Amino acid sequence: MSAWASFFDTNVKEFRSSVRTPTDRDADMTESTAPTGVTDPPPDAAPTYDGVLSRSLGVGGNVLITLSGISPASSVFILGGAALAVFGTGVFWGFAIAGVISILIAFCYAELASRHPVAGGDYSLVSRTLGPACGVAVFFVSLVTLPLIVAIFALGVADYLGVAIGGLDPVWTALVVVVLATGTACLNIRANAWVTGAFLFVEMAALGLLTVLGLVHLERPIGDLLNPQAIDAATGGLAPLGIAGLVLAVTQGIFSFNGYGGAVYFAEETKDVRRSIARAVLWSAGVTIAAEIIPLAAIMLGTGSLPDLFSAALPVEAFLEERAGHAVTVFVLVSVALAIINAIIAIALQSGRLLFAAARDQALPAALATPLVRVSDSTKMPWVATIVMGILALLGCLVPLDVLLNATGSTLAFSYGFIALAAIVMRRRATGSENGYRMPWWPLPPALALLAIGAIFVIGVLDPAQWLSLGIAVGIIATGFAYYFGYLRSRSGTHLLLLDVGDEEA
Repeated sequence: MSAWASFFDTNVKEFRSSVRTPTDRDADMTESTAPTGVTDPPPDAAPTYDGVLSRSLGVGGNVLITLSGISPASSVFILGGAALAVFGTGVFWGFAIAGVISILIAFCYAELASRHPVAGGDYSLVSRTLGPACGVAVFFVSLVTLPLIVAIFALGVADYLGVAIGGLDPVWTALVVVVLATGTACLNIRANAWVTGAFLFVEMAALGLLTVLGLVHLERPIGDLLNPQAIDAATGGLAPLGIAGLVLAVTQGIFSFNGYGGAVYFAEETKDVRRSIARAVLWSAGVTIAAEIIPLAAIMLGTGSLPDLFSAALPVEAFLEERAGHAVTVFVLVSVALAIINAIIAIALQSGRLLFAAARDQALPAALATPLVRVSDSTKMPWVATIVMGILALLGCLVPLDVLLNATGSTLAFSYGFIALAAIVMRRRATGSENGYRMPWWPLPPALALLAIGAIFVIGVLDPAQWLSLGIAVGIIATGFAYYFGYLRSRSGTHLLLLDVGDEEA
């Protein structure tokens, strides 16, 4: 880990020594290729972008949009239900350990974002810490996965709306949902906070109902959850869950909790950002973990039969039918459909800011970057970039679902690995005078996170079923590096500026 940190530290120092101001570094760059919002700084000041987005979100508004993108209800019903069927009561330990790992990663996000509160999410943080080559690789990961995740979510809407509206075609339903979500994402950010907040209230109420139904019909003590057991395919009864199964349950939990880093996408729209953005990340992570573990535990404690629950095709829906009846189940499943739509809106918001930030940094050719940095005068939203990402999501809806799942399955661990490395490198370069959040228990959070991510990679390499997904993730990252070194690095007119955003509140 120390060798990698030293490599990135040296690489970034060399890059920054050649990038002082737009005038110093890009004397040959014409005015037409300069990104929107770059100002000429005083000789002794670091160059910055002008803030062109609306800095109108408080911590609460940021958290509402971020939680909407995570969609805890969708995670419980879809990912949590699948985990119950495979890992049984091992879900409790698996998701609890995953919660600890997620908090460690959240610490890294919080510290990085408080130092570099720039729209663009992982791309912006990694670029400004590990250097532009790694940043472009992470940009390619997000550029591919965000619209594909929107497509995956949208293709699942018909399954849940279908309990109330029969005959829905999954593809056409997905296309309509993506168009509506993209249009909503082009509205004012505060309007989006209200819209997503209303939807979020509905899905959190559904999770609250699951919790109450489980706790008022307790069938077993909580101690039963501490003994990991899953369905034995041979006997149909419960059998101890092995270490390998428990580790896989942890990876499922990490994926289920993913999305709290999405708070960083809205850094340029968050008030008092250097203090607020860390709180937004940590609150989003904490609420997500609690909102998923508690209902899942309540379901296992309150079901009449654990073997019947784990053997059901849809365990969470089966529990609802058992304890609340069909009418309530239909209502909750429609609520889950709304939660999925809400998540699509929130991810569309993130996607637009990713492309906007990369275009402003000149990580794209000028012909592409110029329209993508346009911001609406009325809504202060990067509407062109948002629409372009929406079009990519529409195209993703036409791709077979298994292809989409393979294309997004292993990218999360790579992204988390870059974030943990970035946190280590940034702290190594710190002088002690920087403002912003500093994670507790340094250097344990990034170090333990890297160990956990390494274990996930080892499991993936040993499991032939994951080779295709891993190969796609490696291919995306390799393409990003090839694009940087083969095209971007040598072109001053399209070379990354990697400036932070100038604002009196930043």
